[in-house]
Amino acid sequence: MAALARLELRAGEAESLCRDISSILDYVGQIEGAAVGAEIKESSAHHNVLREDTVRAAGDPLMGTEESVRAAFPRQERDYLVVQKILDKNA
Repeated sequence: MAALARLELRAGEAESLCRDISSILDYVGQIEGAAVGAEIKESSAHHNVLREDTVRAAGDPLMGTEESVRAAFPRQERDYLVVQKILDKNA
């Protein structure tokens, strides 16, 4: 495969590449084995999956002025407001 792609592999890279490709092909085989199309349910009712809109109180720090928003995010790096991390790309 490396020769067809005109890749130069160092010692040991060919074995690693073979294991990776084998894993990929095994996964594709699992996907091919999944039953598709037989049990698809169509939803006739569309619904909003977002939260309800609510009116904020006058003292709410997220009411909308730039000063109140900056007060809600006390940490700042350069021109960016720092928020709490909610996603972990290693998870």
